[in-house]
Amino acid sequence: MDQAVRVLRGLAWQNDGVVTRERAAAAGVSGRVWRTLVRDGRVRELARGVGLVDADRCALSPRGLLRAGLAAYGERAVAVLHSAAHVHGMRGVPRVECVHVATPDTASRRGGPGIVAHRQRLRSDEIVTVDGFPVTTPVRTLADLVPRLPAEEGLAVLDSALHLGLVGAEELVAVERAVAGRPGAGRVRPLLAIADARSESPLESRVRLDCVRGGVAPDALQHEVALPGGGRARVDLAWLTGLRPVFAEADGADAHSRPDALFRDRARANELALEGALVLRFTWHDTLRRGRVAALVRRAFQA
Repeated sequence: MDQAVRVLRGLAWQNDGVVTRERAAAAGVSGRVWRTLVRDGRVRELARGVGLVDADRCALSPRGLLRAGLAAYGERAVAVLHSAAHVHGMRGVPRVECVHVATPDTASRRGGPGIVAHRQRLRSDEIVTVDGFPVTTPVRTLADLVPRLPAEEGLAVLDSALHLGLVGAEELVAVERAVAGRPGAGRVRPLLAIADARSESPLESRVRLDCVRGGVAPDALQHEVALPGGGRARVDLAWLTGLRPVFAEADGADAHSRPDALFRDRARANELALEGALVLRFTWHDTLRRGRVAALVRRAFQA
Protein backbone atom coordinates (compact mmCIF):
# COMPACT_ATOMS: atom_id res chain seq x y z
CA MET A 1 0.00 0.00 0.00
CA ASP A 2 2.87 2.35 0.76
CA GLN A 3 4.26 1.68 -2.69
CA ALA A 4 0.91 2.69 -4.21
CA VAL A 5 0.95 5.94 -2.22
CA ARG A 6 4.45 6.69 -3.48
CA VAL A 7 3.26 6.16 -7.04
CA LEU A 8 0.31 8.48 -6.51
CA ARG A 9 2.55 11.12 -4.96
CA GLY A 10 4.76 10.97 -8.04
CA LEU A 11 1.73 11.58 -10.24
CA ALA A 12 0.26 14.33 -8.08
CA TRP A 13 3.24 16.41 -6.96
CA GLN A 14 3.16 18.67 -10.03
CA ASN A 15 -0.64 18.67 -10.15
CA ASP A 16 -1.46 20.42 -6.86
CA GLY A 17 -1.83 17.08 -5.10
CA VAL A 18 -4.60 15.83 -7.39
CA VAL A 19 -4.58 12.65 -9.48
CA THR A 20 -7.24 10.83 -11.49
CA ARG A 21 -8.09 7.21 -10.97
CA GLU A 22 -7.49 6.67 -14.68
CA ARG A 23 -3.89 7.90 -14.42
CA ALA A 24 -3.42 5.89 -11.24
CA ALA A 25 -4.57 2.71 -12.99
CA ALA A 26 -2.21 3.36 -15.90
CA ALA A 27 0.63 3.61 -13.35
CA GLY A 28 -0.30 0.26 -11.81
CA VAL A 29 -2.56 1.30 -8.91
CA SER A 30 -5.61 -0.95 -9.13
CA GLY A 31 -9.17 0.07 -8.46
CA ARG A 32 -9.19 -2.08 -5.33
CA VAL A 33 -6.10 -0.32 -3.93
CA TRP A 34 -7.59 3.08 -4.82
CA ARG A 35 -10.81 2.26 -2.94
CA THR A 36 -8.79 1.07 0.06
CA LEU A 37 -6.83 4.33 0.15
CA VAL A 38 -10.07 6.29 -0.07
CA ARG A 39 -11.56 4.24 2.76
CA ASP A 40 -8.47 4.82 4.91
CA GLY A 41 -8.56 8.59 4.27
CA ARG A 42 -5.22 8.70 2.48
CA VAL A 43 -6.96 9.69 -0.75
CA ARG A 44 -9.96 12.00 -0.67
CA GLU A 45 -12.27 11.76 -3.66
CA LEU A 46 -13.04 15.31 -4.72
CA ALA A 47 -15.15 14.17 -7.66
CA ARG A 48 -15.86 10.83 -9.23
CA GLY A 49 -12.54 9.34 -10.23
CA VAL A 50 -10.48 12.31 -8.98
CA GLY A 51 -8.66 12.30 -5.65
CA LEU A 52 -6.42 14.38 -3.38
CA VAL A 53 -3.34 12.37 -2.42
CA ASP A 54 -2.26 12.35 1.25
CA ALA A 55 -5.61 13.85 2.19
CA ASP A 56 -5.05 12.77 5.79
CA ARG A 57 -2.27 15.32 6.17
CA CYS A 58 -2.53 17.79 3.25
CA ALA A 59 -5.14 20.52 2.88
CA LEU A 60 -6.88 21.08 -0.43
CA SER A 61 -5.81 24.32 -2.12
CA PRO A 62 -8.05 26.38 -4.43
CA ARG A 63 -5.74 25.37 -7.28
CA GLY A 64 -6.18 21.73 -6.33
CA LEU A 65 -9.95 22.03 -6.36
CA LEU A 66 -9.80 23.66 -9.79
CA ARG A 67 -7.55 20.85 -11.03
CA ALA A 68 -10.11 18.38 -9.75
CA GLY A 69 -13.00 20.20 -11.41
CA LEU A 70 -11.26 20.27 -14.77
CA ALA A 71 -10.20 16.62 -14.48
CA ALA A 72 -13.70 15.54 -13.53
CA TYR A 73 -15.18 16.87 -16.76
CA GLY A 74 -12.45 15.81 -19.13
CA GLU A 75 -10.16 17.39 -21.69
CA ARG A 76 -12.75 19.84 -23.01
CA ALA A 77 -13.39 21.44 -19.61
CA VAL A 78 -12.32 25.08 -19.21
CA ALA A 79 -12.07 27.30 -16.13
CA VAL A 80 -14.53 30.20 -16.35
CA LEU A 81 -15.91 33.15 -14.35
CA HIS A 82 -14.25 33.71 -10.93
CA SER A 83 -11.91 30.75 -11.46
CA ALA A 84 -10.63 32.07 -14.79
CA ALA A 85 -10.17 35.57 -13.35
CA HIS A 86 -8.13 34.17 -10.43
CA VAL A 87 -5.91 32.18 -12.78
CA HIS A 88 -5.29 35.33 -14.86
CA GLY A 89 -4.32 37.16 -11.65
CA MET A 90 -7.08 39.75 -11.78
CA ARG A 91 -7.54 41.58 -8.47
CA GLY A 92 -10.86 42.52 -6.95
CA VAL A 93 -12.46 39.16 -7.78
CA PRO A 94 -14.74 38.17 -4.90
CA ARG A 95 -13.69 35.00 -3.12
CA VAL A 96 -16.09 32.12 -3.52
CA GLU A 97 -15.96 28.66 -1.97
CA CYS A 98 -16.30 26.88 -5.29
CA VAL A 99 -14.67 26.63 -8.69
CA HIS A 100 -16.41 27.20 -12.02
CA VAL A 101 -15.75 25.08 -15.09
CA ALA A 102 -17.46 25.03 -18.47
CA THR A 103 -17.94 21.91 -20.52
CA PRO A 104 -19.96 21.13 -23.65
CA ASP A 105 -21.73 18.31 -21.81
CA THR A 106 -22.41 18.14 -18.08
CA ALA A 107 -24.78 15.18 -18.35
CA SER A 108 -22.34 12.89 -16.51
CA ARG A 109 -22.43 15.24 -13.47
CA ARG A 110 -19.11 13.93 -12.20
CA GLY A 111 -18.29 17.00 -10.18
CA GLY A 112 -18.20 16.92 -6.41
CA PRO A 113 -18.80 19.51 -3.66
CA GLY A 114 -17.43 22.92 -4.54
CA ILE A 115 -17.30 22.22 -8.29
CA VAL A 116 -19.87 24.12 -10.37
CA ALA A 117 -20.17 23.01 -13.99
CA HIS A 118 -21.73 25.18 -16.70
CA ARG A 119 -22.92 23.65 -19.93
CA GLN A 120 -21.28 25.95 -22.43
CA ARG A 121 -19.60 25.67 -25.81
CA LEU A 122 -16.63 27.97 -26.24
CA ARG A 123 -14.82 28.78 -29.46
CA SER A 124 -11.16 27.86 -29.69
CA ASP A 125 -10.22 31.56 -29.84
CA GLU A 126 -11.96 32.10 -26.50
CA ILE A 127 -9.65 29.66 -24.66
CA VAL A 128 -6.03 30.06 -23.57
CA THR A 129 -3.73 28.08 -21.29
CA VAL A 130 -2.36 29.93 -18.26
CA ASP A 131 -0.09 28.23 -15.74
CA GLY A 132 -1.23 24.87 -17.02
CA PHE A 133 -4.95 25.63 -16.73
CA PRO A 134 -7.27 25.94 -19.74
CA VAL A 135 -9.19 29.18 -19.11
CA THR A 136 -11.31 31.65 -20.99
CA THR A 137 -9.42 34.57 -22.53
CA PRO A 138 -9.29 37.81 -20.53
CA VAL A 139 -11.91 39.41 -22.81
CA ARG A 140 -14.29 36.46 -22.48
CA THR A 141 -13.63 36.23 -18.74
CA LEU A 142 -14.54 39.91 -18.23
CA ALA A 143 -17.63 39.59 -20.43
CA ASP A 144 -18.84 36.60 -18.43
CA LEU A 145 -17.93 37.81 -14.95
CA VAL A 146 -18.45 41.58 -14.73
CA PRO A 147 -22.22 41.52 -15.45
CA ARG A 148 -22.63 39.20 -12.45
CA LEU A 149 -20.81 41.50 -10.01
CA PRO A 150 -21.82 44.62 -8.08
CA ALA A 151 -20.48 47.76 -9.74
CA GLU A 152 -17.70 48.23 -7.16
CA GLU A 153 -16.29 44.77 -7.76
CA GLY A 154 -16.87 44.96 -11.51
CA LEU A 155 -14.86 48.16 -11.87
CA ALA A 156 -12.06 46.77 -9.70
CA VAL A 157 -11.77 43.71 -11.95
CA LEU A 158 -11.79 45.83 -15.12
CA ASP A 159 -9.18 48.21 -13.72
CA SER A 160 -7.00 45.28 -12.68
CA ALA A 161 -7.18 43.63 -16.11
CA LEU A 162 -6.09 46.91 -17.70
CA HIS A 163 -3.38 47.55 -15.13
CA LEU A 164 -1.90 44.07 -15.61
CA GLY A 165 -1.95 44.46 -19.39
CA LEU A 166 -4.32 41.51 -19.82
CA VAL A 167 -6.49 43.72 -22.02
CA GLY A 168 -5.96 47.06 -23.69
CA ALA A 169 -8.41 49.94 -23.85
CA GLU A 170 -9.34 48.93 -27.40
CA GLU A 171 -10.28 45.42 -26.21
CA LEU A 172 -12.90 46.85 -23.86
CA VAL A 173 -14.92 47.43 -27.03
CA ALA A 174 -14.88 43.67 -27.54
CA VAL A 175 -16.05 43.18 -23.96
CA GLU A 176 -18.94 45.59 -24.57
CA ARG A 177 -19.95 43.70 -27.72
CA ALA A 178 -19.79 40.39 -25.89
CA VAL A 179 -22.06 41.53 -23.03
CA ALA A 180 -24.65 43.13 -25.32
CA GLY A 181 -28.05 41.61 -24.69
CA ARG A 182 -27.02 39.80 -21.53
CA PRO A 183 -28.56 40.47 -18.12
CA GLY A 184 -26.54 43.19 -16.43
CA ALA A 185 -25.22 44.68 -19.70
CA GLY A 186 -26.64 48.10 -18.84
CA ARG A 187 -24.66 48.13 -15.61
CA VAL A 188 -21.42 47.17 -17.37
CA ARG A 189 -21.30 49.94 -20.01
CA PRO A 190 -20.77 52.85 -17.55
CA LEU A 191 -17.98 50.86 -15.89
CA LEU A 192 -16.24 50.28 -19.22
CA ALA A 193 -16.35 54.04 -19.83
CA ILE A 194 -14.41 54.84 -16.65
CA ALA A 195 -12.14 51.77 -16.35
CA ASP A 196 -8.54 52.94 -15.99
CA ALA A 197 -5.23 51.10 -16.14
CA ARG A 198 -3.68 53.56 -13.66
CA SER A 199 -5.76 52.24 -10.79
CA GLU A 200 -3.45 50.07 -8.69
CA SER A 201 -5.81 48.42 -6.22
CA PRO A 202 -9.46 47.42 -5.77
CA LEU A 203 -9.79 50.05 -3.03
CA GLU A 204 -8.68 52.81 -5.40
CA SER A 205 -11.33 51.63 -7.86
CA ARG A 206 -14.04 51.75 -5.21
CA VAL A 207 -13.01 55.24 -4.06
CA ARG A 208 -12.99 56.52 -7.64
CA LEU A 209 -16.38 55.00 -8.45
CA ASP A 210 -17.99 56.72 -5.47
CA CYS A 211 -16.51 60.02 -6.59
CA VAL A 212 -17.74 59.58 -10.17
CA ARG A 213 -21.22 58.73 -8.92
CA GLY A 214 -21.17 61.77 -6.66
CA GLY A 215 -20.16 64.18 -9.42
CA VAL A 216 -16.62 64.78 -8.13
CA ALA A 217 -14.54 62.60 -10.44
CA PRO A 218 -10.80 63.12 -9.84
CA ASP A 219 -8.76 65.13 -12.31
CA ALA A 220 -5.79 62.77 -12.19
CA LEU A 221 -4.74 59.33 -10.94
CA GLN A 222 -1.25 58.48 -9.63
CA HIS A 223 -0.44 62.18 -9.65
CA GLU A 224 3.16 63.17 -8.92
CA VAL A 225 3.94 66.18 -6.71
CA ALA A 226 7.31 67.85 -6.05
CA LEU A 227 7.95 68.05 -2.28
CA PRO A 228 9.44 71.15 -0.62
CA GLY A 229 12.06 69.06 1.12
CA GLY A 230 13.17 67.49 -2.12
CA GLY A 231 12.01 64.41 -3.97
CA ARG A 232 8.58 63.62 -5.32
CA ALA A 233 5.43 62.04 -3.97
CA ARG A 234 2.73 60.20 -5.84
CA VAL A 235 -0.90 60.34 -4.71
CA ASP A 236 -3.66 57.96 -5.75
CA LEU A 237 -6.27 60.58 -6.75
CA ALA A 238 -5.97 64.32 -7.26
CA TRP A 239 -8.32 67.28 -7.78
CA LEU A 240 -6.36 70.20 -9.19
CA THR A 241 -8.85 72.83 -10.34
CA GLY A 242 -9.91 74.36 -7.00
CA LEU A 243 -8.32 77.09 -4.90
CA ARG A 244 -5.92 74.52 -3.54
CA PRO A 245 -5.20 70.92 -4.58
CA VAL A 246 -7.05 68.09 -2.89
CA PHE A 247 -5.33 64.72 -2.80
CA ALA A 248 -6.74 61.37 -1.73
CA GLU A 249 -5.00 58.18 -0.70
CA ALA A 250 -6.66 54.75 -0.65
CA ASP A 251 -5.16 53.09 2.41
CA GLY A 252 -5.40 49.35 1.93
CA ALA A 253 -4.64 47.25 5.00
CA ASP A 254 -1.85 45.27 3.35
CA ALA A 255 0.16 48.14 1.92
CA HIS A 256 -0.31 50.78 4.62
CA SER A 257 -0.56 48.96 7.96
CA ARG A 258 3.13 48.13 8.41
CA PRO A 259 5.03 50.49 10.77
CA ASP A 260 7.44 51.65 8.04
CA ALA A 261 4.52 52.41 5.73
CA LEU A 262 2.70 54.35 8.47
CA PHE A 263 5.73 56.52 9.17
CA ARG A 264 6.32 57.13 5.46
CA ASP A 265 2.66 57.99 4.81
CA ARG A 266 2.54 60.51 7.65
CA ALA A 267 5.80 62.16 6.66
CA ARG A 268 4.60 62.51 3.09
CA ALA A 269 1.22 63.90 4.22
CA ASN A 270 3.05 66.56 6.25
CA GLU A 271 5.15 67.53 3.23
CA LEU A 272 2.05 67.81 1.05
CA ALA A 273 0.29 69.92 3.68
CA LEU A 274 3.22 72.31 3.66
CA GLU A 275 2.61 72.70 -0.06
CA GLY A 276 -0.92 73.88 0.72
CA ALA A 277 -2.68 70.66 -0.28
CA LEU A 278 -5.47 69.00 1.65
CA VAL A 279 -4.87 65.26 1.93
CA LEU A 280 -7.77 62.86 2.49
CA ARG A 281 -7.27 59.22 3.43
CA PHE A 282 -9.87 56.56 2.71
CA THR A 283 -10.14 52.96 3.90
CA TRP A 284 -12.31 50.09 2.74
CA HIS A 285 -14.84 50.96 5.44
CA ASP A 286 -15.38 54.40 3.88
CA THR A 287 -16.52 52.81 0.61
CA LEU A 288 -19.17 50.59 2.19
CA ARG A 289 -21.68 53.46 2.47
CA ARG A 290 -22.46 54.85 -0.95
CA GLY A 291 -21.81 58.58 -1.23
CA ARG A 292 -19.59 58.90 1.85
CA VAL A 293 -16.33 59.36 -0.09
CA ALA A 294 -17.85 61.85 -2.54
CA ALA A 295 -19.38 63.85 0.32
CA LEU A 296 -16.02 64.17 2.05
CA VAL A 297 -14.37 65.31 -1.18
CA ARG A 298 -17.04 68.01 -1.63
CA ARG A 299 -16.46 69.17 1.94
CA ALA A 300 -12.74 69.38 1.18
CA PHE A 301 -13.50 71.74 -1.71
CA GLN A 302 -15.43 73.99 0.68
CA ALA A 303 -12.90 73.89 3.50
